[in-house]
Formats: sequence, C-alpha cells, structure tokens
Amino acid sequence: MPAPDGPPPAGTVIEVRDEEWMVRTSRQVRPGEYLIEAVGASDLVRGQEARFLAPTMDRPRVLLPEHTELIADGSPHFRRGRLFLEAVLRKTPLPQRERRLALTDGFLLDRMDYQLRPAEKALANPLRPRLLIGDVVGLGKTLEIGVLLGELIRRGRGERILVVTPAPVLEQFQHEMWTRFALPLVRLDSAGIARIERKIPAGRNPFTYYKRVIISMDTLKNRRRYRPWLEHIHWDAVVIDESHNLINQGSERRDLADLLAERTDALILASATPHNGEMAAFTGLIRLLDPMAVKDPKRPKAEELEHLMLRRTKVSAEVAEQLKDHWAPRGGSHPVRCRANDLEERVFAELAEHWLKRREQRAATEDRLFPYVLLKSFLSSHRALFVTARQRLTRTGHALPPRHRITDEPLTGITATTPEAASLLRLMELARDIERAGAGEGAPAAASKLAGLVEELRRIGVKAGSPTRAVVFSERRETLDWLGEVLPPLLGWTAEDEAKAAVKVMYSGSGTSDRVQMEYVDEFARAGSDVRLLLTGDGASEGVNLHRQCHHLIHWDLPWSLIRVEQRNGRIDRYGQTEPPEFRALILRSEVDGALDDTDIAEKVLAREERVHQVLGAVEAATKDNDADLEERRVMEALFRGEAPQPAVDALQAVSPETLDALDEGELPDGLPLAQQLNAEFGTGADTYDDEDFDIGFDFDDEPEAADTASDTPRAAPETDPAEDGTARAPVRTVEELRLFTDRRDYVLTGLEELADLEAFRLDTTVHGTDLSFDTPEDLADRLDVLPAGYLRDHGITRRMKLTFSREDAADSLRRAREDADSPSLWPDAHYVGELHPVLEWITDKVLVQLGRQQALVMQVDRARVPDPVFLTQGVWSNRDGRPTVVAWLAVDRLDRPGEAPRVRELTRNLLTDLGLGPHMPDHFAAGDPAALQRHVPAAVDATRREMQRRRREAEEHIDRPLREYEAKVGRWLEQKLPGFTGGHTARERAAENLEKAAARLRTAGDPMVRVLAVLEPSS
Repeated sequence: MPAPDGPPPAGTVIEVRDEEWMVRTSRQVRPGEYLIEAVGASDLVRGQEARFLAPTMDRPRVLLPEHTELIADGSPHFRRGRLFLEAVLRKTPLPQRERRLALTDGFLLDRMDYQLRPAEKALANPLRPRLLIGDVVGLGKTLEIGVLLGELIRRGRGERILVVTPAPVLEQFQHEMWTRFALPLVRLDSAGIARIERKIPAGRNPFTYYKRVIISMDTLKNRRRYRPWLEHIHWDAVVIDESHNLINQGSERRDLADLLAERTDALILASATPHNGEMAAFTGLIRLLDPMAVKDPKRPKAEELEHLMLRRTKVSAEVAEQLKDHWAPRGGSHPVRCRANDLEERVFAELAEHWLKRREQRAATEDRLFPYVLLKSFLSSHRALFVTARQRLTRTGHALPPRHRITDEPLTGITATTPEAASLLRLMELARDIERAGAGEGAPAAASKLAGLVEELRRIGVKAGSPTRAVVFSERRETLDWLGEVLPPLLGWTAEDEAKAAVKVMYSGSGTSDRVQMEYVDEFARAGSDVRLLLTGDGASEGVNLHRQCHHLIHWDLPWSLIRVEQRNGRIDRYGQTEPPEFRALILRSEVDGALDDTDIAEKVLAREERVHQVLGAVEAATKDNDADLEERRVMEALFRGEAPQPAVDALQAVSPETLDALDEGELPDGLPLAQQLNAEFGTGADTYDDEDFDIGFDFDDEPEAADTASDTPRAAPETDPAEDGTARAPVRTVEELRLFTDRRDYVLTGLEELADLEAFRLDTTVHGTDLSFDTPEDLADRLDVLPAGYLRDHGITRRMKLTFSREDAADSLRRAREDADSPSLWPDAHYVGELHPVLEWITDKVLVQLGRQQALVMQVDRARVPDPVFLTQGVWSNRDGRPTVVAWLAVDRLDRPGEAPRVRELTRNLLTDLGLGPHMPDHFAAGDPAALQRHVPAAVDATRREMQRRRREAEEHIDRPLREYEAKVGRWLEQKLPGFTGGHTARERAAENLEKAAARLRTAGDPMVRVLAVLEPSS
C-alpha cells in the first residue's frame, strides 16, 4: 500500500528501507513533504530511533496485516516455521508490566535467590529501574548487576549500557559479564581506547559506535575529552561501581554522575560502603536515583529510601542460609607482635619526646594532628617516615637537595629553623640508619616487622618452590616499593627474573597503569602463574577479587579505621572462597615510656573489626563515621585531647562494646539509628510498588511534621510471606516464557541446520554431546570484536567457536582457566551458551531475515487434535519508545462458523502441546493448500484487533493512568519547598522535566501492531 496523502498518524506501522517502523510523530515541513519520527518495530531494528523525510528521501509503505501472504512450510518437521516462531518470541521484549524475572536459569550461576533480589527490586519500580546495591564486601554485587542487566536487555531496556568502575576492576568486570552472562562489553581502558581510535573514523563518538561499554571513572571524568560526547548520548542503563566515591558534591566524579543520571533510564549504583556517616551526602546519592525521594536531606525517613536501596550482610538470614556451602567461614584475625629493636626504639623515643608529649604547644594550629601522621608513617616503615619528614621540611621552607633519597649521603649544611625541623632532621637520619643496617648482614633484623613478616610468610608456606599465596597490604607506597625490593631474596627468589615473577607491587595513581593492575590481578587469580605474593595498597585493590588462589592476608600496617580493615579483608573473604580466610597483622611493640605503638591502636582496631563483623556482618552498622578518613581523624582527635587508646577506638562505634558483646550473631541492637540501619540490613521488605498504587515513596503531605519525627526511629520490617526454607523471604517470582524447542541446544542446532540449507556458507559443525564447535562466520565474528583482543587471539574465537550447553562443563572450563599451569589467562576456552549469548542472537536474526515481509508459514498438524485452522497471531501495544506495554500471543480459530464469533485463546505452553506444535512435529502429512486459508486472514486479524482493544483497557488501568497521576505528582513536588536540593530551583525544574518526560514516554501510544505469525492447518 503506498503512502497516504499527508503524514501517517502516530501508531501507524510503515515499511521503510526494508524494515518496519512505528510512527511516533509526523508533520508537514513544506507542501508535499513531511517528516516522520519513528521507532523500530521489526525485530532487527526494534527500539532504534529514526527520522524519515518523505517522499523526498524515503517512500514509506503503510503495512496492513490483512495483506499477509500465506506460504507452505516445506522444511523437515516444519523446522522453518518453528524457528521463525521461536525467533519472534525471543526477539520480542517482555511487556512493560512484566516484573517477574525471566532469565534466572539462563546464566552460568549457582541459583541463589539473594543474588536475584536486586533485579526483582529494581524491576518493581514502574517508572525507571533505579537502585543502590549496598551489599557488604564479597556477596557478589557484580553478579547481581549482571542479572539485572540481563533482565533489562530481555525487556528491550538494555540496548545501550555504560559501566563505570575503578580501573583495576575493568577486566574483572568485563570477564564476569561475558563468562557468566554472555554479555560482551567493549573495554575502554588505555589500551582499548588506543585500539578503538585506530578503528573508528576520526572525530567519531566512540559511545555511538559501541553500544555497550565499560570504562574507568578516572578515565571518563576527563571533562575536556569525554563530556561533549556524553552530553549527546542517552543510555538505557548506567552502572557505577564503588559509588561511594560520588559522595562529594562538586567533585569531578560527582559532576559526571549527575550528568549520567540525567542521561539514562536505568541507574545502578553499587557500593559496600554507601553511607559515609553524613546523611545529607548520602541523600544526595539517593537523589541521583530519584530526585523526588527525600524531602529533608538531613532527616530522611526510612520509607523514603526503602524502594531505592538494598543492603544485606553475611549474617542476613537468606544470605547465610544460601552461602553456607559456597563461602568458607571466616578464620581468625591474629596479631603478630614484633618487638622494636634499638634503632626503632630511638625513633619511638624521638616521636614521644618531641611530638606526642607536647600537645599543648600545637593546640591552636591547623596541623595539630601531624604528630600522628608522622607516627603512622613510621609504623608503616622507615622509608615512609623518611618521605613524610622530608616533605614536611620542604613545606616549611627548608631547602633540601632535589629528590633527596634515603640511600643518599646524610644531609649537610641544612639549618633547622625550629625545634620541629631539628626533630624531623634527626628522624630522617634515624630512618637512614635503619636503611643502612638493613643493607648489610643485619637484614631483615634491622626492621623488626620485616623479620616478623618473613617468618610468618615462611610459616604459612609463601616461599620459593611453594604454591601458597598471600596478599600483603600497606598504606604507604614507599613501604610497598621497599618490600618489593627486599622480600624476594629473603623468601628464596634470588634470580631477578624469578623475583619479578613471584612478587608483584600494585598501587593506584601514576605508579601502576590500569593495564598493569589488571594484568597483576589476572595473574594472581590463575594457578598456573608464577606470582606468589601481591603487595598492594588500599586504593588499587578497591573492588578487586583476590580470593581465587589465596586465603592468607597480612596487614603490614593497619589503618586506624574499622571500615578500611574490613574492606581489605573482603578482598579474600568473599563469595566463592573455598578455604577459611586467615588474617594477620604485624604489630610493632615499643618499651619507650610515652610512645604509641601498634598495640595501642592498631591491635585494638583489628580485634574490634573481627567482633563487629562476626555479630553484625558489617562494621558500618556500628560505626559513627562510615568513612575511613573520618575514622582515622576521629582517633587522632581523641588522642590529641588526651584520651586513652582504648576509649579512642571504642568511640569509633555508635554501638557500645558492651551492647555489642551482648548480642548474638546476626542480631541488631534495639533503637538503631537510621544511619546505622542503612549499613546493617536494609530494604529487604516486601515490594514498595504494586499496580494499584503508584506511590514511589515520596510524601506530598504539605503539613509540617512534628518535631519529634526523627529519622533515627527504627521501623518494623514489613511482613512478608515466609519462604519454604524457613527464611523470611518469599521465593523470587519468575515467568516461564513460551518456547517451541526442547532447550537452547535444540534451537541452536536446528537453526544451524536450516541456515546451512538456506545460505552458501559451510561451518564444519561438530557436535559432541552438549559441546558444539563450528567455523566462525564473519558476521558473527564482528559481534564478538568488542571482547579483549588477547582472548580472541589466544582461543581463536574469530576462527572457530567452541561452545557448551552444559553448566558443569562451562564451570569446568572456567576452573581450568584459573587452575591449569599452561592457561594463558582467566578467559575460558569453551563458552557457555546462556540466554543472552551472541550466537543465539545471531541465529535469531538470521532466521528472521529468511521470511519475506508480510509472509506467514503454514504448518500442518494432526486433524484429530486440530479440526479447524488455527491462526497464530501477535498483538503489541507499545509506548512512545517503541517498547511493548502489552504483548499478546494468540491462537485464533473457528473463523468460518456462521453466526459464531471467532475463538481467541491465549497461547500457553499447554495450548502449544494441545495443538501439536513443538519439538517433535511429524512431517508425513500430505501438502495442504495455503491459498484456501488466505480468505481467513482478515477475520483473524480483526479478531486479534478486538482482543487488543480489550487489553488496551488493561493498559490504561495498570500503566497509563498511574503514569498520568505520577506526572501530576511531579508538578506538586516542584511546588514544594525542599531544603538542600543541589542546584536550586533550576536543577529541580530540569529534574521534574526529565521525570515527566520519562513518564510520558512509558505511556501506551498509537495503535496496536498486529501480525499473523503462522497458520496451523489440519492435516489432509
């Protein structure tokens, strides 16, 4: 049918450039010419936006399902028709109202409902899937993110994905998304960016060239390079890992997050420490998810936050029950005491006499806490002490030789202008004395902790010739470099190349590139690599998994922070750890009167973290400041005021030690303030949303609240249906989709057989049980080009695919990548074909293009089961984004009975069986006559349209009406007086406009799209 006179109305389905599009808007731009804005409706362009200028550049053809041509399916066992139906089922997104999970069995995961809860909670949001996943370290936030992204993709809401992580985690995250979820992300690290810049045209925006990207925050925050590109991109989903780094308003990271929050539909924030103790800063993070969520940023209510945040700990009931066979119980935290030697005692004496005993002289100075910074530098190492003293002298106007090092000759000709400077010069020389003593035969005894570390490492088996591995943490880069120099020969690695292979030093910043950090993490996770000891700092290890081959962690120096100790321990104490993780801390002990040593603060912090973690599952549930730097400062301020060390450590907790010691494991204290509730277990109650009430948690009551409505008042957890296993959670709800093949293997093999008959290529397909391999076609290789070049090269992915449909074999392939001595990387040689696998997508797309436009296949079924022809039709109501709000799969029959309306039935798995449509269809029936069925097409289409009009009323009731009510609420919110809204009224107006547009885009628009998919003809 040619284009109508004038622009086609909204909702019309048109054919342009051999694809189907649904008209959003159309208008005349000049006489005889009109502009059509459309969104893809056919399977290959679904959801893509386009503009067509007609008839100047394009001649749209209005498509009417009444004109569908019926053709006989002559393929063996009607495989072509079954493939086409399956392809349409797979390609059609789940409707907007469907909030049950669809892919729980389609990933390479051990089924654990607690890891499915974040997806369940995010999808319950009827407007935009937005959630802060705040699970403690080690529960598997990356896996939870992957589940949610998969569900978004299945709903057509995950075509364009941006993942932002710390640099060391880039490959780890990319690896998990591919090996577990078959979700390929292009990695834009330093090497990836250079590779991509060589591939794409100059000036081309890489974020339009690649639709699913992973990049580090430090790379992306470069305003000059990336912001102009980001400002013109809209994402379906943005993931920001370690999102506690976004807390500070005005920082580069926060500015980037503000931009991305406006430019995305779904937003997933992930952090094991989401609350830093400052409520206004935390609610600022929440407002990234939902600007309307919180009235008063300083005093939020728990109910304002519950729909946007989910946090569980290791002692949460559901988690503890499901993890007991997948996570070894935590071992002890053991102090390793090391007595200071004579040189070290001289340092302690200098610090005690000239820095720690003279607090009153520094009471009014801005740097009154510097003595404790100086002390901590020495507790780290003599080299760290040297650098701290040198930097202090330089800042106070003392001209030192440039780049003066501890290995240089002693300073001469430097005049100390103050007693402080004189002490710093003495400390530098004492540090130099320790360095020189260690360089001779006295090493490692010249540094007591070094001797203790070597003894401890040898005791647990970390030495040349042993497979045992350990992680050593230090706060100071100077210390890490020094340990990297002196440890290898002390542990038996005397050759330079052996030492470099066995001991790796990793820290963040300019010292170690993101590429090198990822290589070290990869090596440490592989049993076949030579690395045995990883020396790392806190920043470089953020979010990194170090537990694959390691269950020993040693704190060379201890932060004066419960949170940072827990974060360190979480690198090996996490989901998938098979051995009880053991923790040790080197404790330097002094006999000097007035000295502060590691027994005063560090050892107490170690013991307190162990107890809090054991009882509450997360130290943040008990701490006053959920920020490591603030905790350190709190301890220093207490010491400066003259408090004893034990009260100074106890003051880190909002829960008293006595209360904590009286609690059983997993028990929370009564009256826990909201700040601590947010860091215990939070947001695990029943869904906040339902179809009858679109209230997303914002209270529009204009009446002033009573002064005693404090946010710290604990709320009773909502009642939920108990699960069968006795925990307090109902089972995760899932949807069982229609399928015409036994399983994914059956679909893929049948598809390859059909394509081999239809296309000219030969794939040399080999099938062995659940394993499949075939030569990689060029168009499939193009889809995999975003994966790491080394992986594609080492495993020959672009030459030949090696796949498995067995979870056990896929898990074994992953294990071999980690454990085999000759494994070149953590990337497996055989890949699991999950629901999102590009091979499935490739076959689906290939099948869909085989059938001509507006054609439907006729398949014959047993007349004894199906006496009348049955038309299989699809009806779709869509929103303005072209995504389905209502999808109907229908069976229409009894089309030629006079005086009787056609019968319209929902197509279910049981009905498919009754109709004889499935994996084992016979093909011995005599050929039918499609032409005789052609006359029934208009009646089948008309019956489908009537059914879709009936379902339109359901869409109005459950989708459109609540969305209009929500838009009205946005208007009322804009009129509220809200304190502390960053950016003022202009920012609120922009946020309101974005929310209104989001709601308007989700409402059902235009007319339903109706398709005749196939016809079942009674056998002759």
